[in-house]
Amino acid sequence: MLVLGLVHGGGWQPPRLPPEPPADEPPERRPWSWRLPWRPLAWFAAWCWLMALVPVVSNAVGSLAGFVLLMLAFGLVCWRLERFCRRQYWHGLREYKY
Repeated sequence: MLVLGLVHGGGWQPPRLPPEPPADEPPERRPWSWRLPWRPLAWFAAWCWLMALVPVVSNAVGSLAGFVLLMLAFGLVCWRLERFCRRQYWHGLREYKY
């Protein structure tokens, strides 16, 4: 317990928050716009194309080539999922960095 007496803290200070807008003004709104997510749709189309090619390649070249193509499609799914999870950021934990 003697060790705890050696720690000197400056006290806790709350994180700095952006100033709140005045109550008489309505909140700022962005104009609504909707875009089609092209990248995920292109990725999904490429994955569907690879999955459709698996039986064709398997019959034409051999079972091993079909299996390799199936594993390529599975690896593509894992790679895309890993990239999606890497981009996630927990904005609520930002104040704990202070």
